[in-house]
Amino acid sequence: MQTQLESELEVTDDWWSIHEGDCIPHMAEDMQPQSVDFSIFSPPFPSLYAYTSEDCDIGNTPTVNEEAKIHLSFFFRALLRVMKPGRVVICHVCQIPRMKRTGEVGMFDFRGLNIRLAERAGFIYEYDWCITKNPQSQAIRTRSRELQFAGLETDRANQRGAIADYLIKLRAPGENCKPVDTPGRVTRNQWIDWAEGCWNWHDIQETDTLNTKEAKGKDDTKHICPLQLEVYRRCILLYSDPGELVFEPFGGIGSGGYVALGGESPKTKKRIDTPNRYHCCEIKPEYIATAKCNLSKAVQQQQAMKQEVLF
Repeated sequence: MQTQLESELEVTDDWWSIHEGDCIPHMAEDMQPQSVDFSIFSPPFPSLYAYTSEDCDIGNTPTVNEEAKIHLSFFFRALLRVMKPGRVVICHVCQIPRMKRTGEVGMFDFRGLNIRLAERAGFIYEYDWCITKNPQSQAIRTRSRELQFAGLETDRANQRGAIADYLIKLRAPGENCKPVDTPGRVTRNQWIDWAEGCWNWHDIQETDTLNTKEAKGKDDTKHICPLQLEVYRRCILLYSDPGELVFEPFGGIGSGGYVALGGESPKTKKRIDTPNRYHCCEIKPEYIATAKCNLSKAVQQQQAMKQEVLF
């Protein structure tokens, strides 16, 4: 029956949708309860990236303070409402350097904060993958003295390694009534590689992203930082079956939807052959316009591939 379902899947614009607004009231009031099969997202990182001037943009908070915690608390409660019982959420985070301009030092445990708030909302914390980073490229990009040779040769007490990414795996409480078990969706050889506790930066290349140039606004204060397409691909294949709904609360430029709908990575040429449906929320007009283009492109690629198979 599943093989027949896969063969009948046809991706059209009806397979994706974007809510232009804040995700928290949308999840709490507009979306149907227990309607999402799988969710993956990067929450806005307080004090690290500023995306818009909107009050609802968590990235606008100068420190990881009580305001950011309140935003995230309401967020996880609303997200739990729309998740189907027993299904998976992947939350992508990194640890956040405290800002010297605010009189802080050291590193803030943003990973731990999200786990604690998610558990407090009712989610079950099950695991997290670590994604290693190239320390040389990170030192160049961030100009972090803690990674540079200049710091090494001045006072090694200040040195630290590259800041890794984490994929926090959460589960909605309750029994999963529909097992994620489509044959061939994830092979045994793939699982041998993916089951390792760390995903290496050689496999998850930082440049494996969609083009972000057109999504940048003239008033941007920080750069856009989309999640790598290979991360989306692995997680969607692992935790959803074809045709199921993938939800991204912070949609950005639609990278998650591009992968879910079967779009091909410009860098690695990898893709998902049996696509999913996709829904996201976004508050920034430039991101929304770019996301619509990316999602339409993924649909076109999927339709073209089906034509090639037919002929």
